[in-house]
Amino acid sequence: MHLTFYGFSCFKLETKGKIIYFDPYLKYVHKIDSLAKADLIVFSHGHFDHGALMLKNLYKHWMCPILASGDLVKWMKRKYKRYIPSENYLIAEYNETVNFEGNEITAIPAYHPLNRLGKTIFALHTRSRTPGKPVNGYYINGFYHSGDTKYTSAIAESLAGKIVKAACLPIGGKYAVANPGEAIQIATEIGAPSIIPMHYHPLIQQVPFRYQPSHLVKLVKSQGIDLKVLPLAIGETVEIPDP
Repeated sequence: MHLTFYGFSCFKLETKGKIIYFDPYLKYVHKIDSLAKADLIVFSHGHFDHGALMLKNLYKHWMCPILASGDLVKWMKRKYKRYIPSENYLIAEYNETVNFEGNEITAIPAYHPLNRLGKTIFALHTRSRTPGKPVNGYYINGFYHSGDTKYTSAIAESLAGKIVKAACLPIGGKYAVANPGEAIQIATEIGAPSIIPMHYHPLIQQVPFRYQPSHLVKLVKSQGIDLKVLPLAIGETVEIPDP
């Protein structure tokens, strides 16, 4: 498998001959045409920094199925009814598995307790009320993308018995996402040998997150934990072993 980072929580996963984009908020990509065509688009939830408001343009270029929670799919069907056929949506709720052309994708619970200030910032910045809950994490072929989450024991409970080769985890520590310590705890409990940090780029100008990948690297080193941290530059690709 190959994984490419595009900033925020956006990744391209190449697995079993398919190309899957997770949370495609492509702020740092100037031309969608420069990207490989998607076979599937996956959304953890509807906040603007995860790409839901870009879906019309994404679908125009890729014309592929879309996977999300039932609440988000309901919103998308209403928002994009003129542009995207309703049969192009797939739904996965917590602990449900969708088989997409030989790839089993399981929705994993997340914990994203955004406070009133955070909700206000999102609403004012986007002038949209896309569903911010529930937040789905996803597991596919040994790869885990957590979506926006803080630590919750429900993650390890849902991934029990599954082999996790790499985990994409938020580390920003602000706006109801995990800090580096929580990311380490999640990775340790699910048995992931490596963390690929995400959700630390500023959402809007002058609104930075508390932590960066360097904080995660230092914490892992100081605690002597046998855990690899793989901070990726935008556009960088890493190979993930098959489970």
